[in-house]
Amino acid sequence: MNIVDRPDIANNAHAATLIGAGLTSYFLNESRPKTALIPTAVGGALLALSSGVKAGNKTVAHAAVGLTSVLTLMTGNMFAKAVAPSKEDKKTFTPDVLNRRATVFGLMTATGIAAVSVYVAGFIQKRKQQQV
Repeated sequence: MNIVDRPDIANNAHAATLIGAGLTSYFLNESRPKTALIPTAVGGALLALSSGVKAGNKTVAHAAVGLTSVLTLMTGNMFAKAVAPSKEDKKTFTPDVLNRRATVFGLMTATGIAAVSVYVAGFIQKRKQQQV
C-alpha cells in the first residue's frame, strides 16, 4: 500500500494544515481578520469529506479535489505576493509580517499541491486498473 491508495490521509494532512495555519494567522494578527478563517473553514469541510474520500465516493472525491485546487491557487497567489511584495504591500506590511505570510501561505500551498498530486495519481492509478 502507498499514499496513492489512501487519499484520505493526504486530505486529512492538508485539512489539518489549513486549520492550523488559519487559526495561527487569525490569532497572530491583532486585527483578527475574518479572511484568515477561510482556510480553517475549508479545512473543516475537507475533514467532513474525508470519510467519503476514504470510501471511494467519486462525487465526494471530486468535491475535495475542487476545494483543494481552488484554495491552493488562492494561497499560491498570496504566497507569491508575500515573497515578491508590491510597493503598496511593502508599505502596508512590515518585513516580519511579510515573512509570516510567506511561511503560512507557502505551507498551505505546498500541502495543497501534495494533496492534489495524491488525488490525481490515485485517479490515474484507478483508471489504469480499469483498463487491465
